[in-house]
Amino acid sequence: MPTLQMKGGLRVFWDVGGDRTGENRKQAMAHGFESVSLLGTYSDYPGNQKQAIQAGKGDTHSNPWLKPDYFESIIKRNIDQRGNDGAIFVHDIEFGFEEDASKAWENPAAKTASGAKNIEEFTAAYFREWASWYALPCKWAKEHYPQTPVGIYGPQPFRRDYWGVAGKTAQQIDGTHRMDHELWQHIDPFVDFYIASVYFFYEQPGSIYYLASNIEENVQRTRQFGDKPVYAYEWLRYHDSNKDLKGQELSPWLVEAMAVVPYFSGARGVVLWGWEPKATGQPYQQLPLYLRSLSRIAKHSEQLGKAQLIIDEPAPLLWKEKRPLVRKLRVSDHEWFVLALNPHQNDATTSHTPVTCGLQTLNLELRGRHTEIYHITNGKAERVEMGE
Repeated sequence: MPTLQMKGGLRVFWDVGGDRTGENRKQAMAHGFESVSLLGTYSDYPGNQKQAIQAGKGDTHSNPWLKPDYFESIIKRNIDQRGNDGAIFVHDIEFGFEEDASKAWENPAAKTASGAKNIEEFTAAYFREWASWYALPCKWAKEHYPQTPVGIYGPQPFRRDYWGVAGKTAQQIDGTHRMDHELWQHIDPFVDFYIASVYFFYEQPGSIYYLASNIEENVQRTRQFGDKPVYAYEWLRYHDSNKDLKGQELSPWLVEAMAVVPYFSGARGVVLWGWEPKATGQPYQQLPLYLRSLSRIAKHSEQLGKAQLIIDEPAPLLWKEKRPLVRKLRVSDHEWFVLALNPHQNDATTSHTPVTCGLQTLNLELRGRHTEIYHITNGKAERVEMGE
């Protein structure tokens, strides 16, 4: 497997757990990955979960003012006991709550606790209070480890979405994700980076557009807050919600794509996640391919990290019309990098797609479902090959 050296502000992280010997983590660091301090923030492992924080369940489902008395003490204890051995610190905080504020308004206890006089005041207070369940742990982690960037795996400026994006217009997507902003605006001051979760659910062409769409939506929506980086959380297995593919490793063409598409969609890094407590040795057959595909980014990361992302057409439109995904990074008027792939064609097919870079249009070759990267200099295109 190639060793990566990321430059230009681009990064790649290792967050695969369950390796009791620590050898896989050690080898990952030796191959260019950075480490992650991941915390199950609400857990009470030392106390056999007797004081685990159960947000969004029972009475708290529509009443965020019902924090347990031990909320702060458990979280601060967990932060301290987790330690800080990573390049970034990630809180894993995932729970569901009543997203319809008008329904929560019908909860007498929540209405009283909010102090709101009407539904408009309540709605603002409701999401602000739910945001504190995420923001406070970040605040406390930053106080404890002031030199380490802190973020959250859980809510996102644009929550992971597949069918709500497929073939939809920007207006339709905004309509179904309005609550994301209501919550996130109160969390944002307390994080140093954003996480876009892009685990694959299906072995189908739509997965490629889903990958690009979710990262690009997060990048677009976070620019109103500043220029903090977006990191894409990935997994070499299909998501557990797919009963037919659960536990299986991704097909090679998806692995190849997920290693590089994020960098051409605005992400500044990828995080490879996994949980493999029963594995003996390195658990993924597709990890060498993942690294080989990533090596193309590392090779040119100095230029790619400073390049300007050009998105001519939104991913949902390309998804709807079943056209190739094409993304461009402009280094200068005379130097470009182009990512292009057609997930709809079979592996034996070769096609071409026109790509305009500045004043010139080139006809780039697409081989099967491979994710092609081309380096364009002075109007000439050269394919960026994978490392060995």
